[in-house]
Amino acid sequence: MKELVVGVDGSKESRAALRWAASVAESAGVPLRVVASWTHPDSAAFPGGAPLAPAEQMDRRTADEITRYVQEELGVVPSFGAIEALRGPAAAAIVRRVTLESTLVLGSVSRECIEYAPCPVVIVRQEQPLGEGHGPILVGKDGSLNAERALEWALALHNAVGGELGAVYVWQPNVSEVRPRLYERLRSGARAKVESWVEDEDHVHALAVEGDPRAELVDVATKTTASVLVVGRRGGGRLRGLRIGGVTNYLVTNSPTTVAVIPPPNHQDGA
Repeated sequence: MKELVVGVDGSKESRAALRWAASVAESAGVPLRVVASWTHPDSAAFPGGAPLAPAEQMDRRTADEITRYVQEELGVVPSFGAIEALRGPAAAAIVRRVTLESTLVLGSVSRECIEYAPCPVVIVRQEQPLGEGHGPILVGKDGSLNAERALEWALALHNAVGGELGAVYVWQPNVSEVRPRLYERLRSGARAKVESWVEDEDHVHALAVEGDPRAELVDVATKTTASVLVVGRRGGGRLRGLRIGGVTNYLVTNSPTTVAVIPPPNHQDGA
């Protein structure tokens, strides 16, 4: 986590994202970049439409608007912050701007950003405070190959803000696996699996839960009042469900908790 990039658009949700990103950037000691995009109105393409303002003028105008927006929300543009106007549709412009070392923070779900950004994408829901005395950072192990990368990112966030860190492994027995002894063996195996996943991190609380990963991760996050729920993104594939993964796709739509989606290493295809 070497830079936080937060996209703003004037909405209530983006204000929450800005405050969240500013707080984390300050705690982590990393730069904060506040971005917004602009496009010329569609009417400008028709004969008799309003003349187009020069791109440089639109850049300055947008940057001035972002500066006022940040000052209104935070009281001042942080010394560790920067303002940047982007050209083009918001999602595409933001994806082009971020790098592998960025963390992108948004106030609403942008599936294009989640699918194609090469960096972690955080969707800020409610403004749960981070750190000591607040809800834990939870990492969901859903069987994807990217779970370890999700744990690494969660550890970096935990090191920056403090508080509790938990790892949740959700397992599902088959209908043929309901006999008591076999069921208990499966449950013990699931518990051992999540404990081995975090064995090198003695401050990480491990939890094995039976059920549908989508519903159970939301349930655990809600019951623990988690501040962030961290999950991995699958990676490749042309279909949205394959690029994001069924569990992650469900969480970014239905979780009331802030969700961080971590892409595969080097933005490569995953399982």
